[in-house]
Amino acid sequence: MSEASARQLVYLSHLMIQIGSWAFRIGILIDLVQSGMSAAGAGVAVMFAPIIFGSLFLSPLVDRSDPITAMMIVNAVRICALLSIFYVDGPDAILSYACMAVLSLVQPVHLSAEVSFFRRTMSEGRMISVLRNIANIDWLTYLLGMFAGAALAEKLHLRGVLALNLLAVCLSLMMLFAVKQHFKRLRSASETSSSSGTILDLAPLYPAFFAVVLLNLGAGIINVYPAIRATAGGVLDKGVLLSIVLINGVLALLGTLAAKPIFNWMGALPTIAGAALLLATCLAVMSLDAGLSVVIASSSAMLGFGQIFAVAAHTHMVSTVSLDRAGRLSGLFQCCTCSGAMGNGIVVSLLGDRLPFGIIVLICAASAFLAFAVAIFAIVRSGHPQVSCPVDR
Repeated sequence: MSEASARQLVYLSHLMIQIGSWAFRIGILIDLVQSGMSAAGAGVAVMFAPIIFGSLFLSPLVDRSDPITAMMIVNAVRICALLSIFYVDGPDAILSYACMAVLSLVQPVHLSAEVSFFRRTMSEGRMISVLRNIANIDWLTYLLGMFAGAALAEKLHLRGVLALNLLAVCLSLMMLFAVKQHFKRLRSASETSSSSGTILDLAPLYPAFFAVVLLNLGAGIINVYPAIRATAGGVLDKGVLLSIVLINGVLALLGTLAAKPIFNWMGALPTIAGAALLLATCLAVMSLDAGLSVVIASSSAMLGFGQIFAVAAHTHMVSTVSLDRAGRLSGLFQCCTCSGAMGNGIVVSLLGDRLPFGIIVLICAASAFLAFAVAIFAIVRSGHPQVSCPVDR
């Protein structure tokens, strides 16, 4: 097996995981909603909150080990958790919540291990292609999951969806095992760098961290607004809602495809700044509430610019550090993203009954604009917009 084929298998493994994950998320949420909205709310919390802890405290561990082995361990943990849910009485049982928390806890570890694997086997200049490809897979499976997930859950019920997810994880594990046979032993941290450094060494990346948090604080869950707007306006047609999902997903996918040429043309920091400014503009337009079509168009464009921002920021972080810190930086990126998105959800829920939604969206736009300002500050400080501010190669 060639190295290129091995890398393709890692991508295919990621595809399998994402297909299974989307089926599981939709299936489990449908069952939780049927158990009551409080159960659904608890399910959302235990699925997303642990991601922050996993990205902060577990992702750095992949830098100290073989990333392929780390991914295989994560998949083994996933299999155990899914089997546990398979045999409980219902999705709202305590054991189910615990298993969902475990699945979320290890989710960022898997992505960090993937990033670490590619960073160790490819040059930093090619990481923009890697993260673009991963984002493409994520959004393709999002579209497939949103269109097929509900019908799948209805036909297979929860245990069928769990079985599908188990099959996907097992296939991923088999692919990773094949890759492991090719890369018998990847370079460890001690072989790739003499020192792992401290958090102070990451000072040049602080603006990028803040920009990611601020942008997601503004745009985290706001893309669900078109569906809310459609329902509030009396548009309950399933085809309309599916059209919203389709347009959102397609624009996000186009954003990931555009990320690489824009990144290569403008450089990391200008791409981050430009995407943040355009996203803030989309939020401002959305706040005007000029009709459902305008809301859909602005939210879809926002998702596209958001993907350009995310791919550029993630690449900037993992490409400007030494090999032994790629997993940690990928984890920090995921932590910043999830923290901002959760903050956005909290803001929307707290202010939803107190302020008009247009004002809330304007507040979100202000947060995204602050992300733009932070990126501009980083450009001015670096003195060279095309440079990604190397930290410790």
